[in-house]
Amino acid sequence: MMNRLTPYDEAQALVAAVRVHEFTKKASPSFKEVAEILEMTTDWVSRVCSELTEKGIVDLVEGPFQTTCIVIEDHLAVESLPKKARENRMEEELKKFKEKTAGLYEQKVKAIQEEQKKKEQDLYNDIADKFKRELDS
Repeated sequence: MMNRLTPYDEAQALVAAVRVHEFTKKASPSFKEVAEILEMTTDWVSRVCSELTEKGIVDLVEGPFQTTCIVIEDHLAVESLPKKARENRMEEELKKFKEKTAGLYEQKVKAIQEEQKKKEQDLYNDIADKFKRELDS
């Protein structure tokens, strides 16, 4: 398998595996059966099926023995999927986190520096007042 599949490639592979299984076994496949055909994990199949179900490409139906079976609803909708590889999810989340927290660290550092300056100024004023009182007495 390629390193990074596009949503289009994932959908094509999954739909093809469903068709192969239906052709050879005369029944709709489960996540496990599609995972075996594609040599992928059932988690991968589940994730792709969730995305394709939202888009109306496949449907998940209750099969025999409480298994979820995958049924193709609209194979032509696969053509509308992005043919560009998606960013790594971890990279996406890290990027969002960095964007969200970009100014927070600078603000926090600035606040601490201002607080430190104020403390130093207060200490200087206290010492100056004490020194002035001692000179006045």
